[in-house]
Amino acid sequence: MNFKKDQIGPICEKLDVKLTSDEQDLEGKALLKVVMRKFLPAGDSLLEMIVINLPSPATAQRYRVETLYEGPMDDESAIGIRDCDPKAPLVLYVSKMVPTSDKGRFYAFGRVFSGTVRSGPKIRIQGPNYVPGRKEDMFIKSVQRTVLMMGRYIEPIEDCPAGNICGLVGID
Repeated sequence: MNFKKDQIGPICEKLDVKLTSDEQDLEGKALLKVVMRKFLPAGDSLLEMIVINLPSPATAQRYRVETLYEGPMDDESAIGIRDCDPKAPLVLYVSKMVPTSDKGRFYAFGRVFSGTVRSGPKIRIQGPNYVPGRKEDMFIKSVQRTVLMMGRYIEPIEDCPAGNICGLVGID
């Protein structure tokens, strides 16, 4: 872009990209980054594609319940998952343990398939090696806090209903 700086003005005009005078003074990679960021903002574009192309949790869980749940399809949990029901029994899948600023502590990051998770109640946790009918790799712990995880920021929330993702403190 350095050697074609005189062509950038007309290109930006055609793309409806408006540069400030400070941005027009940039050169090389810095100028390319500014033009591309204004032409196709990654965050907004990605969010728009997600909203347009991915089904809502209520829609997706209706046809994926058999993949998500191994128990009988007519029990309370399966029906809650299928309907993405915030009043059904809690079913949550923890996909990642994220380190906190407290040494040795983690946020359990996961998606609520049915029910509503909140601070206080005791929940059953089935570890990765859990076998139905056995008590090995199954724990009962209290959720100390429920948090919303937005990039590197954490915001405490009261509860998190079915169809959402959140972080839990106290189940590590």
